[in-house]
Amino acid sequence: MRVLIIGAGIAGLSAAWHLREAGVSATVLEARDRIGGRVWTDHEFAGFPLEFGAELIHGESAEVNTWTWVERLGLRTWHWNKIDDSMIRTEEGDWLTMGEARARSPELDLTRSWELGDASAPENEESLETYLKRIGFSPAQLRYVQRSFANAEGESMRALNAKAHLQLPLDSSATPSGVDSDFRILDGYDAYIMRLADELDIRLECPVAEVDWSAGVNLKTDAGDEFRADAAVVTLPLGVLQSGRVGFNPPLPIKKREAMDGLKMGPVMKMVYLFDKHILDPAIGAIYAKGNPPMWWSPSLGRDRGAVVWTGFCSGDYARELLPLGEGAALQSGLETLRAEVGKPDLQYIKARWVNWPRDEYALGGYSVCLPGHYDARDKLAAPSPPLYWAGEASAPHHLTAMVHGAYFTGQRAAKEILVRESQES
Repeated sequence: MRVLIIGAGIAGLSAAWHLREAGVSATVLEARDRIGGRVWTDHEFAGFPLEFGAELIHGESAEVNTWTWVERLGLRTWHWNKIDDSMIRTEEGDWLTMGEARARSPELDLTRSWELGDASAPENEESLETYLKRIGFSPAQLRYVQRSFANAEGESMRALNAKAHLQLPLDSSATPSGVDSDFRILDGYDAYIMRLADELDIRLECPVAEVDWSAGVNLKTDAGDEFRADAAVVTLPLGVLQSGRVGFNPPLPIKKREAMDGLKMGPVMKMVYLFDKHILDPAIGAIYAKGNPPMWWSPSLGRDRGAVVWTGFCSGDYARELLPLGEGAALQSGLETLRAEVGKPDLQYIKARWVNWPRDEYALGGYSVCLPGHYDARDKLAAPSPPLYWAGEASAPHHLTAMVHGAYFTGQRAAKEILVRESQES
């Protein structure tokens, strides 16, 4: 059996690796001149591995498969202690650690603990905004949710399916995603993905233009090259699938089109600044700001020496506000927010970089969100339609989306589906 895999992001690499382990030949076609997709480690900007894409390992549970590779490769990690090393500008204007702010304000604490008590469960049709208003969240609480949780989810509250994005038992103290710890790979995420890609057959700069799946699979690239196989794993980012850039013959089944209609690629961007010295106490690793971007962190923490970097992260309406400005004006606007938060009106950076995922032609956004009324969209997208199989962040279960280990899971799942079908047909 021969398999083609469209995309050398984490999902595609995972599918290829698991197929190779089972003795199945797979060729990966990647449009970019590098592997990793929305995992993108830069080594030039700051003098140490810096993530322009996915940045953190979210959580420590057995479900977080990234740890298997971290331990296998002996990679170094750093734990982000969000309670004590994160500062927040409160709605009242106070500048406190997250722990201090949560202790002082039960309203804020609820937006971080998500201990909703006997609140009724969200309905499929409800947006996160509608649901939280219904259960009594105040305007200040809604702003806290927008600044932190919704911004991290990749869109504004009105575009998030409450049932899908909360994903927690309402009598549980767990955070909505089940994540209570974040870790950074100090050696860079690419140390992991390069090992995952080792010995795989990967063809770079091979953007796929057409997928003919009428009899087996025949893929045609933009350059006119053709690749044939018995099956293919489609790991294209949701935004690329929705753009129609890749044609399918015959057209995809209606459930696939329904799935794409029920999901949205959230606009996500990073603004990365290099400074010649610390702009805050070096023990402070993050800022929850009132301005735009609303979330900042320092990848410099956990390192004994080297440059000082601060990264601003924004999505949804925050991103849409900056998109029309262009790189120079957007970076200046972000700097003004950082100046206001740290109280340094004359703060200047050495250099800066705007990582604009919505304008990236092979991503067209940051990561997927599930729209109100479409709770089952991810399951529809993930369902196999032989000889096509589906993987990628948008096809992950709700609690695994927007995370590297979720994308890895989908590639492993697609490989298993192919192997099961092969065994049934042999």
